[in-house]
Amino acid sequence: MSKAVKFAVSIPGKEFKELETLRKKKGVNRSEFIRETLRLWKKAKEEEKLVRAYEEGYKRVPENLPEIEAWEKASFSSLSREEW
Repeated sequence: MSKAVKFAVSIPGKEFKELETLRKKKGVNRSEFIRETLRLWKKAKEEEKLVRAYEEGYKRVPENLPEIEAWEKASFSSLSREEW
């Protein structure tokens, strides 16, 4: 792991209080809370990117009604054999 770097960030008092409340509920120090927040933000951005790519794929090659009906038939057929 690379060496940690300290930096200062200014945020409005209300947001700081919210951060502190959440951090204390989670039971972690500020550094850990910020690292976790950054990790979750990066993950959300990557998921947004994948969703956009998925949507663009469907715009380029949309499903047609016969394909949808075939998938439904296959799904019903395989699910009906499952023991629930």
